Order: sequence, then C-alpha cells, then structure tokens
Amino acid sequence: MRYIRVLFIVLCGVLSAESSTDSMDFRDIFDSADSTKSTQPIESTESIDIKTAWHMVLDTSDALKAQELNTKRAEKLSLGSKLSFLPEINAKIAYLHLDKPIEASLTQTNIPKSSLATLPPQMLPLLSSLGAPIHLVNQNVMIGALNIIYPLYVGGARYRAIKIADIAKKDAKEAYRLKTLATFEELVGIYYAEVLAKEVAEVLAQIKDGTALHYHNALDLEKSGQIAHIEVLGAQVADDKAQSKLKESKNALDIASLALQTALSKDNITSVSALAISDKSFESEEYYVARALEAYPALRSLELKIDSAKQAKKLAIAPFLPQVVGMGSYFFTDSQKSLLTQNIPTWYVGVMANVSILTSSARIQKYQAAKITQLELESLKAQAKKDLTLLVRKTYKQAVYARDEYHSLQSSIALARENLKLQQQAFKQGLATSAQVIDAQNTLQSALIEQKTICYKAIVALAKLLALSDDIESFYEFQH
Repeated sequence: MRYIRVLFIVLCGVLSAESSTDSMDFRDIFDSADSTKSTQPIESTESIDIKTAWHMVLDTSDALKAQELNTKRAEKLSLGSKLSFLPEINAKIAYLHLDKPIEASLTQTNIPKSSLATLPPQMLPLLSSLGAPIHLVNQNVMIGALNIIYPLYVGGARYRAIKIADIAKKDAKEAYRLKTLATFEELVGIYYAEVLAKEVAEVLAQIKDGTALHYHNALDLEKSGQIAHIEVLGAQVADDKAQSKLKESKNALDIASLALQTALSKDNITSVSALAISDKSFESEEYYVARALEAYPALRSLELKIDSAKQAKKLAIAPFLPQVVGMGSYFFTDSQKSLLTQNIPTWYVGVMANVSILTSSARIQKYQAAKITQLELESLKAQAKKDLTLLVRKTYKQAVYARDEYHSLQSSIALARENLKLQQQAFKQGLATSAQVIDAQNTLQSALIEQKTICYKAIVALAKLLALSDDIESFYEFQH
C-alpha cells in the first residue's frame, strides 16, 4: 500500500506544474478527456476487468496460498489432538552378552576336608550334589516386552488440548479470511491506480497536442506581426512543460502497469475498467458498523483467542489433579533353558496413580498467567471494537464525501471550459494575453485530473468499507 501512496502522489504532482495554450479552440480537446483510451497501446496485451483480476489473484497469490496452507496445518493439528485418547503401545527388545553366565550355589564350596572326614559316607554324594552350581541365565540373553499404557485420568488435560487445537483451527480460517479481504483491498488500489495513471496520461497527451498546435500558431502570428516574440516564448515554454509532464505521466503509467502485472502474476495485462462513480446508493452507516462488528475476521479472531485462553486456564488446573494410568506388558525371551528365563511371568496388568505434592513447575504461576492472558485479550477485544467502529465510520464518511466531491467537480469543469472558451476568443481579438489563456487551460486541466483523483479515492474507500464489513461481492454492484 505504501507503493500505491507513492504512485498516487506522483500522479497528483502533475497538478503542480504549469502549461501554456494558444489561440486554438481547446473545447474539442477536453470534451473527450473523460474517456479511457490508452495513450500508447501495448501489443498483445490482455484487458481484464476488476472481477476477473480478483479471480486471478485468488488463483495465483502466493500470500493467500501460504495462508491456506496454514489453515490446513491447523486442521491436521486439530485432528492429531484427538488421537490423545488412544493408548500408547510399544515393543521393546534387548540382546545382552554377559561376561559370564549367571550361576548360584546352595552351599559353600570351601568346607574344610577335616570336616568332610567326620561325615557319614552316605552323606557325601548328597552334599556333593547340593554344592554343584545352579545355572540361572546363559551368557547370551535376548528378552523383549510388548507394553501398553493408557492414561485413564489426567485432570482433563486431553479434553482441553483438543478444544484449544479446534479453536486454533477456526482462528486459522479467520486469518485466511482477513488476508483475503486485505488482498482484495490492495488489489483494488493497484488496479485502479493503473486506470488513474492511464486516464491522467490521456488528459496530458491531449494537453500536449494543444500546446504544440498553439506554439505553431504563435509562430505564424509572430510572422504576421500580430503578437510579440515574448508570446511565442511563452507558448514554447508551455509546450516544453507539457512534454515533460506527459513523459512523467507515462513513466507513472509504466510503474502502475508493472505493479498490476506483479499482483496478477502475469505479463502483458492491463485494466479495462474506467474511473466512474455508480449511481447505486450506500446502505446506512449503522448497517456497515453492525456488519463489521459481526463478521470482521480480526474481531472474530480475538474472540477465538479469548476462548482459547479460557481453555488454557482450565488446562493449567490439570497439574494439581491426580493422574491415573492403566498399564500392561507381555514378555517374551529366547528359547534357552535357564532357570530365570523359564520363570519370568508371561504378562502383567496394573494401575498406577500419581499425585504431585511439590514440584518446580510453577503450577500456581502458570494458572495465574493464563487468567491474566484471558483478561488481556478481553481488554484488547473491547478496544478493537471501538477502533473498528471508528474506522468504519471514518471510511464511510470518506467514501460518501468523495462521491459528493466527484459530482460537485462537474460544475467546476463546466466553468473551466467556458472560461477557456472566453479567454481564447479574447486572445484572438487582442483583449487577452497568452498567459491568461494558459491559466484557463491549467484550470481546466487541474479540474479534470482532480476529478479523476477524487474518483480513485472514492473507489478505494468503497473497497475498504466493503472489506471491513466482509461484503466484497457487493463491490461489483458499484464498479464494473
């Protein structure tokens, strides 16, 4: 939009320079000044209206595409949050190589031989068998488990997380709507900036034709001795200034065309619509205010953020509540015949509860922060409603004023044309100077360009008003 303002200033700066005129009749030149003809037709160009241009932007805008992808991302995250109610199932397996097999003995092996000699001979075989090591685990071991964990109660954290993700999805859609409205408003400014540049260049081209003819007529009158040489110099200066202004307007048109082609992502394309004010009347001011407060995406986004903050506040309570988890595992091992692996249980199920008594997670402060966030967003919403109401009323008055100003300039243009006619006749009769004719010509030129500039402002204000009220489709009822 900054670029459009710069372009607008450049186009309006045309009014600051002076031009000259001669004894010719300029009425025919300015009678057709309101038409929209290109001063320099471009070969192989496609002319489109504003509605077609908008559909092209919807199809090609990378900014809108990025915002749409953001919406899809939020949808995926919202769907993913619902999976939190599914259990967690995992399988773990381990292969171990020990430095030696694990064995155990029921008796001490370091019994003195003198003690063995006192035992009855019948006890010696039994004692020998009891002293043999018991094999528990082989040196190579493989063990695995299939585990399932299911949170039975987590203080409502899963439900709140799902609600927050769903709100984020809605907020992403509102952000896409807001970007769409802003893009439409920007396109209208760019599109009609080219129309304005084109029509201003048309007026200045007609001025240049008039000043050139006036300069040649002045040369002829000087040769016949009817005017002084200073009158010829005045006509020449006016013609040179008209030429300079025409070049400036063509440069502004090239820049405006480049901006439009960039916005549409297509070369060799130009506008076909004209700067004109429709006779269709506006709705009441209160209608647009009510529409904006009801449907403007930025306000809806704030409301969704408040809902999200409320859920976040409830989510902050979850760490204070107990957590109950159901769990179970199924074990499996290799086929070794060791005592330990043969006696490992095949499965187990159980329930575990956890209550945090004292933690370093700042649970109280997080809850307080969530509550403050909600209050902050509610204050922002209240201020946003005031700002939006003011902006809608301001834009409405600007649009209405620009339309009235556009129509009121018709009388100024008619007066300027009549004044130019009288000055031309007086100049032919020697009752007016060339400077007076030049002033009359400049007055008419300024009135024509001012009317086109006011028309541009009215169209841009209309687009902004309809964007604020989320009713851009109605724009085509006013402009074609």
